[in-house]
Amino acid sequence: MLYRRAFLRELSLSSGASLIIVIAIALVTLFIRLLGDAARGELANEAVFTFLGFSLLRFLPVLLAVAIFIGMLLTLMRYWRDSEMAIWLSSGLALNDWIRPMLMFALPMALILALLTNAIIPWAASMKDAYKAELQNRDDTSLVVPGIFAESQGGDRVFFVESLNPLTGTVRNVFMQSMDSGRLGVVVADEGAQRRMEDGTRFLVLTKGRRYEGEPGGAEYRIVHFERYWIRLDPVEVKAEERRRSIRQRSSADLWRSAEPEARGELAGRLNAPLSLLVLAMLAIPLSYVNNRAKRSYGLIAALLVFFIYHNLLSISQAWVAQGRLGLATGILAAHLPAVAALFGLYAWRMRMKPFGLRSGGK
Repeated sequence: MLYRRAFLRELSLSSGASLIIVIAIALVTLFIRLLGDAARGELANEAVFTFLGFSLLRFLPVLLAVAIFIGMLLTLMRYWRDSEMAIWLSSGLALNDWIRPMLMFALPMALILALLTNAIIPWAASMKDAYKAELQNRDDTSLVVPGIFAESQGGDRVFFVESLNPLTGTVRNVFMQSMDSGRLGVVVADEGAQRRMEDGTRFLVLTKGRRYEGEPGGAEYRIVHFERYWIRLDPVEVKAEERRRSIRQRSSADLWRSAEPEARGELAGRLNAPLSLLVLAMLAIPLSYVNNRAKRSYGLIAALLVFFIYHNLLSISQAWVAQGRLGLATGILAAHLPAVAALFGLYAWRMRMKPFGLRSGGK
């Protein structure tokens, strides 16, 4: 029908525009956070954009739900504000006639959300941990950033370089502090560069410098002047327990077979995401009502308040399932039943009749 085609087209445009805006905001926020990690030496410079993509995928289900809900609200609110909804209702349509086109739009989005939460995001979490392990296995100098004190992966060395030549890999004005058998060693050198031997061993070769060695708090220190100082760079091996797959990386089938409360909680979160999108789509219809005599922002504020309450209910129920306080089915019902009850109550209030009498020829 005509109203369905027009409604679906406007829903797609509004939700797409909302999704672009919320993704842009999330990208800026995440990028600033990752740049701070890189500036402090906690993250390699070349890993910033990779981690940005992984982080965006992690938050994409929430961003997608927010964008679609806002797009639905804005579309229906415009219908009420411009009296288009009044025209459609006076021409014989009822409020429940908007459920079918809303579901036609929401169901594919819920399927996409289910694919994200059950397949793509676990794969991305696994790739992120593999990439993180690869970064941890690199030598200490991979984290050195000019002008920043950087701690080695093993925590036994601190590096500082004033400048770095990216073409030659040469660093100037090098400072390095290390602890060896309870003795503090400080090395200061004019220049430094990496050397790879034929057997693959890496060394950091410092030239024209001094080494100060002694016990912290003591008065006796040994000073050695050197022309060249060789430091072996051994990659840090990731411990076996650090390599173990986390709950987020496990497949939904594996989580379903597991009896662990943490696995059940993760599975509840993956199932809640597409279900919540369908419930929010239905909630958008009664929540979008706009009284032109009142301030237009009131309805949007109330709708967003409902969204945040519902989202917090989902988070609380998932946490209780993960803690073993609720079963999987009970936790899912505890999150969605209040929203479904509110949904029927809002429909009954808007249509001025019983919740299950969905046709109305009145107001």
